[in-house]
Parts: sequence; structure tokens; C-alpha cells
Amino acid sequence: MDKYFKVTLDGKEYLLPKAGIGNNKYVAVFDPYSDVNMNRAAAKDLYKKIIESGIKDIDVVISAEAKGAAFAQRIADYLNCDLLVFRKKVKINFEKPVIAHVKTFTSGTNQLFIDRKDLEKYSGKNALFVDDVISTGSTIHAIKEVLDEYNINVIRNCCAFKESNDVNDNIIYVDTLPIFEEK
Repeated sequence: MDKYFKVTLDGKEYLLPKAGIGNNKYVAVFDPYSDVNMNRAAAKDLYKKIIESGIKDIDVVISAEAKGAAFAQRIADYLNCDLLVFRKKVKINFEKPVIAHVKTFTSGTNQLFIDRKDLEKYSGKNALFVDDVISTGSTIHAIKEVLDEYNINVIRNCCAFKESNDVNDNIIYVDTLPIFEEK
């Protein structure tokens, strides 16, 4: 099996390393931290798709720490709007942490935290959920439950790569990453 999976972003080819996830299965890893040019190219392609979809009036981009946030920051910059990030740990400046309970494909069960004051600031506003890769949609669902409690309207879910054709959830994405199986 090849060690890398080739993707084309903004007209340039990039190699994503494959990593094992158990049971002889592998995924291609998109890491926005490892290659800023690749991150920029993926964000540019996703931004074009967001604009083509006719989405307007986004007040805030919502994402989850860590790689998703690095990617989402570029999208928030393109859209000239704020960014709210659900964090892996409660930060010292959080006055009233709110918890989203997530069971993810790659990292198991975990909790994500955000400060209530940040959620209250965007009550009644329009949001775009942005992540680096969406595998099962579990992060979207967990975060959306919290956002619904605070009346934050998620217009669409977006990502650089969708990892399964089983996930729909009204997603705008750049490309699909297959799950590889070695026999």
C-alpha cells in the first residue's frame, strides 16, 4: 500500500500521509499545521464553494480544537467574521464553561468546552460550522446541540475533506478522502 494519498488543492498536488486506525484500516491525514500552503489552498477552495453556494450574512464561524480551528481561522478571515472555537480543555478565562459531549471516529469519546458568554454573544446570529475533516458527523451533532440551546443558527456545515459518503448533514466540502483497507 502507498504511504501517501494525493489530493489537488487550488490547482496544486499535495501528499497526505496515511495513518492506521485499527483493523487494517487507514485514513489519509490532512494536517493544516504541517503545511501552511496546503492549509491556505484548501481554505481557498472551500471559500470558493461557500460563495458559489450563495451563503451570505455569516456572523461567526464555529469550529473545534485543534486542527479544525487552524483551518476555520482561514475561512473566518475570508468571510471577514468572528471565530468561536470549542476547546479540548476549560481555559482559565472561562467564566461558565459549557460542555459538548463528542464521540469521534479518530479520537474516541471526549468533551469540548466553550464559555457561555461567547455563546450568548451570538444568540440569534448565523453561523457556519467549519472543520478540517468530517468523518461521522458526531462533532457537528454534539456542537449543534449546544448551539441550538443558545439560539445560534448553523446555516451550513463545511470541511476541507469529507471522509465518508455516509455523512451528508448538508456539508460543503472540497473533496472526499477514502478509507483504505489493507488485506
